[in-house]
Amino acid sequence: MVGSGGAGLTAATVAARHGLEVLLVEKTAFFGGTTALSGGGIWVPRSTLAAQAGIEEAPESASRYVHEVVGESLRADLLQAFLEAAPRMVDYLHEHTAVRFHLQRGFADWHPAAAGFMREGRLLCPVDYDGRDLGPHFASLRPPLNEFNAPGGLMIGLPDMGHAANMTRSLASFRHMARLGLAYARDRLRHPRGMRLTMGNALAARLLRSAIDAGVSLWNHAPMTGLLTEGRSVTGITVLREGRPVQVNARRGVVLASGGFSANADMRRRYIPFAEHHVSLVPEGNTGDGLSKAQACGGRFDGDNHSNAGWVVVSVLREPDGRLRKFPHLFLDRGKPGCIAVNQDGRRFGNESTTNLVEPMHRSGSVPAHLICDDAFIHRYGLGLVRPGGWGLRRLVAAGYIIKADSIEALALRIGTPPQALAATVSRFNAQAESGIDEDFARGKDKADHFMGDPGHGPNPCLGPIRHGPFYAVQIFPGDSTTTVGLRVDTQARVLDAADQPIRGLHAIGLDMNSLWRGRAPGSGANNTLGLTFGYIVGRALAGA
Repeated sequence: MVGSGGAGLTAATVAARHGLEVLLVEKTAFFGGTTALSGGGIWVPRSTLAAQAGIEEAPESASRYVHEVVGESLRADLLQAFLEAAPRMVDYLHEHTAVRFHLQRGFADWHPAAAGFMREGRLLCPVDYDGRDLGPHFASLRPPLNEFNAPGGLMIGLPDMGHAANMTRSLASFRHMARLGLAYARDRLRHPRGMRLTMGNALAARLLRSAIDAGVSLWNHAPMTGLLTEGRSVTGITVLREGRPVQVNARRGVVLASGGFSANADMRRRYIPFAEHHVSLVPEGNTGDGLSKAQACGGRFDGDNHSNAGWVVVSVLREPDGRLRKFPHLFLDRGKPGCIAVNQDGRRFGNESTTNLVEPMHRSGSVPAHLICDDAFIHRYGLGLVRPGGWGLRRLVAAGYIIKADSIEALALRIGTPPQALAATVSRFNAQAESGIDEDFARGKDKADHFMGDPGHGPNPCLGPIRHGPFYAVQIFPGDSTTTVGLRVDTQARVLDAADQPIRGLHAIGLDMNSLWRGRAPGSGANNTLGLTFGYIVGRALAGA
């Protein structure tokens, strides 16, 4: 196995559980890959967890939905393999490993107009994990994005978000966050960070524990340098370990799960729009190693995708020590009532509460752009690195990350937009916020927008005025949390050559496999679920199960 994200760890664990001798090599110091930095959710139709909660869906519902979302370029063979294996994967991991999920209620699919859309029931999230259970291996788990944490490094999960936002207005929320804070403080007396792991870090930790328990050999600081071949077959890999080349022969096969190419500047320029402004969240080791080595052996990419990455809006802060902090604007700020995104002309360019705001950024050339809000908003919801309650606001204004002004016109001058245009944009938006109808971009019209908004706000949970100064802005860029361009594979994740024939001994999963969704994901957790599901498929295929 090459790569230690969710795909590689799942494949390694399943193969080892079926009696194979498995070696997993990881290029960097840390195990967990992009999975450890993610939200950790997986998109699984017709799971046992959903059925136990009384949520039923027809067998053909998810297939119809994905066909409509992805369109004609969808690989129907891979979709069928996924739909059959995904719920089995969850059941297998629950029965045989340390991985545990729970059904996350209230999260709708992303495309409400598509037949087969469901308002909830397909998103599963990892159960929180106690890092102490990893023992000495905890030090080799990739840390989460600090930007997902509360100030000071306390990890919080989806169920904690509402409490964090309301802790100054709700005694129950205050008590909840206080309990988490006290537990975190106790952990820091003995450990370098908190032991309560959430979201993707919890999933990566559970998978790492599972691989260890299954007897997988784990090498970090061990980049793959090449594939060994005999004729048209792949027979192993070469690895640089402790500064020396090592040849590893593979009796059953090599599985590439090296994380795609987000950290490869040349490939970004080739496949990513506005590459000079693009900000990736992925680990430093995701430099396309698996892709390039497979292509050298006859593998090929699987045609054009709708988009070449899983887009994320990102803001950045350069710390005094030179470190670059990256904040993914997912659901904490931009979709809440009272925040808008404007381009360099001072005009809105899209629905700020939609999951994918990067596509309209690309389409309209609004790169970079700014999020705008007022004083009430930033103290209630936060903005980027400013946490709900306004935590960190003064320091981040001083650092230049947050731009502050007493009037909209003054703010426009500070961010380089025409003052009259920005003032007109805010005035028009405020009038629409009062009516609850966004006439420009239909923000909040679809129920799918509402989980990005504030359910306690009306008449539209996604629309609120920007009225009371001082006013604030943060610059935003298009970024990614994953690439989607990858190798063409068959239903057992075997890499296919130009004649669509499997290259014997070579498999690709995770971000090295072209995304089944082809850049148009069906819902939250859709990228993680491909890694785990096809990891499960390939682990069983290698073992002949």
